[in-house]
Amino acid sequence: MNKLITLLFFIPLFTLGQSKTFPTKTDLTKVYTQAISDFIKSANNKNKTAFDTLYFGKRKNGQPDDFPDIILPKVIENTSIQLVSPEAGAKKQKANNSRVYINLIGWVEKDNIEFIFVVFSNGFVHQYDYHLHYSYNTTLKEFKLINIEFKGPPFDK
Repeated sequence: MNKLITLLFFIPLFTLGQSKTFPTKTDLTKVYTQAISDFIKSANNKNKTAFDTLYFGKRKNGQPDDFPDIILPKVIENTSIQLVSPEAGAKKQKANNSRVYINLIGWVEKDNIEFIFVVFSNGFVHQYDYHLHYSYNTTLKEFKLINIEFKGPPFDK
């Protein structure tokens, strides 16, 4: 009986003493915002493209790379950001070919993050991909961009 009482006393202490898990919604919002900002700057420099609005697909397929349940800023790098369902994104593309729809896929880990921006335009035609890789800087206590890869047509298979 004493062992049971001791066990019931110490179990809550172990759970209270555990460190905060990564990633929280705040962490995800921060890294997704940072990645979108880096994507916009890189695309503007490489493609000389100035976006006024980007539509991001808020996929929910029950998979690890689904878009997280976060709220992004309405504007990033002077670009309006809108989260839409993939179906709404397809409708917006058909209504106006110049709109840009992005399927953003992310793998967020404690020390490394990878994002792939799969970009569609011209009536939902795949245009190009950007791969962004981040590493956690323990000194600055933040993620730093370490590599951006542009993959455009023809896409290597």
